[in-house]
Amino acid sequence: MPSDIPSQPVPPRILFNTDIPYRLSADERAGLLAACPGVEIVEAGITPGGPPPDLGDITILVTDLAVPPDLAACPHLEWIQLVSAGANQVTHHPVAATRIPVTTSSGLHGVPIAQFVTGGLLLLVHHFPELAAAQATRRWPADRWSLRGTLLRGCTAGIIGYGSIGRECARQLHALGLRILALDPAGRRDDGYNHWPGTGDPEGLLPEQWFTPDQLDDLLPRCDVVVVAAPLTPKTAGMVGARELALLPRGARLILISRGGIVGERALADALLSGHVAGAVVDCFEQEPLPPEHFFHDTPRLILTPHMAGAFEGFWPAMLGLFTENLRRHRAGLPLLNQANKRLGY
Repeated sequence: MPSDIPSQPVPPRILFNTDIPYRLSADERAGLLAACPGVEIVEAGITPGGPPPDLGDITILVTDLAVPPDLAACPHLEWIQLVSAGANQVTHHPVAATRIPVTTSSGLHGVPIAQFVTGGLLLLVHHFPELAAAQATRRWPADRWSLRGTLLRGCTAGIIGYGSIGRECARQLHALGLRILALDPAGRRDDGYNHWPGTGDPEGLLPEQWFTPDQLDDLLPRCDVVVVAAPLTPKTAGMVGARELALLPRGARLILISRGGIVGERALADALLSGHVAGAVVDCFEQEPLPPEHFFHDTPRLILTPHMAGAFEGFWPAMLGLFTENLRRHRAGLPLLNQANKRLGY
C-alpha cells in the first residue's frame, strides 16, 4: 500500500466511477481536455465484491461512495474527488493514512438542501402528510380545525452544523421569521467554496447565539425546530438520543439532512409516537437503502426521503464546474478546493 503521493511522472488519467449516475457528454469531455490537455478519461465501475477495473495507471478518481479498497492496485493515484459533500466514506479507509488529497463537493448543496429543509418544515407545520392521507380517503376531513397550521414566524430554529448547508438553511428560515441559533465547533466566519453567490451566511451574522458541541443541552430546550446538518464523525455519532430529544420543548420538529447515525432512530420514533416531537423529516439513515421492515415506515408524523435532499436539476454541470477548476489547480500545483480532513470525514 502506498504511503505517499507517487512522484514519478504519469500521464494524467481520470477514472469516473460508474457508481455516479451520470455519463459525460462529448462537450463535457472536451471541457476537461481543455482544462488539462492530454488527459485521458475512463468511465468504469468500482463495485464492492465485483471485479475491479484496471486502476494501474489511474491518477485521478471521481467517485461517490466507492473507493478502491486496495491502494496497491492504483499506485499512481494522486487525488480523489468525491461527489458527496461529506467524506466519512474514507475515514476508515487506507487512503486516510496517506497524503493523497480527497476533495468533496461541499458548497454545491447549500441552496437545494436548504430549500428541501424549508419545504419539509412547511409540509410538517401545515399537516400536508395528514391532508394527503385524508385526500386518499375521498372524504372531507371531519375536523378541519385539527389540521390547522402552526405559524413559524417568531419560532426558534437551532442549526446543528453551521457549514455551507447549515448557513443557507439559516438564511431561508430567517426569511420566514424564525430566530436562529447555531451549534458548531468552527469559527463564526466561513470562507469555503460556495457555488451560489449571495447565499448562506458567510459572516455568521444570522445566529442570535452560538453554541459549542458541549453546549447541546443548552441549545435544545430553546428550539422549536432543529435542523441537523452536521457531518458524521466520531464526535457527532449518536449525539442526539432519547435524553437529548426529551430536552426539546413538546411539539418541536426535527429535520435530519446530513448523515444517518447522528440522531438515534429508535429514540426519534419513540418521541414521535409519544407526541413529544410533533413531526420530523429524515433524509439519511443508519442503513441505506432503508429496509422495508424498518419501524420508521410505521412511525406517525414522519416524512421519509431516500437520501436525496441534495439532488437537484443542474447538479452535474455544477459538479463538473467544481471538478474542472480543481483539475486546473491540480495541473498547476495549486491548492485544491474543498480538501477534506480524511480522519474527520469532512
